[in-house]
Amino acid sequence: MAVYTQRKEIEDFASAHALHLALGYFDGVHLGHQALLEKVLQLSEERGGEPGVLLLEPHPQRVLGGNEGLGSLNTLEEKIRIIRRFGDIHIFILTFDRDFAALSPEAFARDYLAGLLRARTAVCGYNYRFGHKGGGNSRDLERLGLAYGFACSILPQVTAGGKPVSSTGIRKLIESGDMYEAYFRLGHGHIYEGNVVGGRKLGTRLGFPTANLELDGGLLWPAYGVYGGFIRDGEGRIHRGVVNAGIRPTVNQEGGAPSFEVYLTDYEGDLYGDRLQAALTDRLRPEKAFGSVEELKEQISLDTISAAAALDEWEKKLADTGGSPASIFTCFLRSNQL
Repeated sequence: MAVYTQRKEIEDFASAHALHLALGYFDGVHLGHQALLEKVLQLSEERGGEPGVLLLEPHPQRVLGGNEGLGSLNTLEEKIRIIRRFGDIHIFILTFDRDFAALSPEAFARDYLAGLLRARTAVCGYNYRFGHKGGGNSRDLERLGLAYGFACSILPQVTAGGKPVSSTGIRKLIESGDMYEAYFRLGHGHIYEGNVVGGRKLGTRLGFPTANLELDGGLLWPAYGVYGGFIRDGEGRIHRGVVNAGIRPTVNQEGGAPSFEVYLTDYEGDLYGDRLQAALTDRLRPEKAFGSVEELKEQISLDTISAAAALDEWEKKLADTGGSPASIFTCFLRSNQL
């Protein structure tokens, strides 16, 4: 299904098709978002019409201030890739700016849902907020749908292991290094993807050559520290490795920008210019400043052992549910990689 970003193309499509439209920010495309996607697919099957999702970019909290440092769980490209893995769903993207933020709840429902998009059904979660300062809630949307000619389907809270699923909660888990629980609530792997760029080559001199990944600047970083990682290379091969995310206090005592360094324990060769994807275990340990480079080298050796054990455990969990390390990356593959 297509991605629509221009007002005219959105208008042309909507005028020719009845849309069942999922609403939300879809950061992470977690289990709650997936329930919305499944609902619009169900409605289009039962009632006719086309399933769609409305995305607002960038995230409203970034535009409105106070959360300039808010890290996203996905880039827009990744978000689109994940949504497409759940079915043939049309994706409509509107620019969220201060003018859009000033819309009243009624104006949003009237001018965009009923007007531009001509929605037959708006599907949202129980805690959906919309309009100026989040002034509208799901029940307001239901009322406005009656006034402007579209149905509203409100889905209940989604839980995982008895715990509520939300983008905010998942961000907190990742910021704490609790990656397994984050995966559990996402319902798919949480992947860091970036091109391999040049570094200081200290790892090579220590006997642990690392690939430095250049991540998108708007992504949420995991808690600084050391992780095990399954790494997918540009050829689709899955490797094991150790990942250090942070400022490397032993060799970078003045701080500076963080780095995302990957040491592949089962690979020898030059990865410069390649594009890698990394899925992390729970954090093995926080970053620490060592007294010497030799102490650091000894610790990396120990980290390699810890990472291998963590990856063994993860692989067993995947096997118990019929999965494999390769399945972690499925939602993040481009169409030409499937």
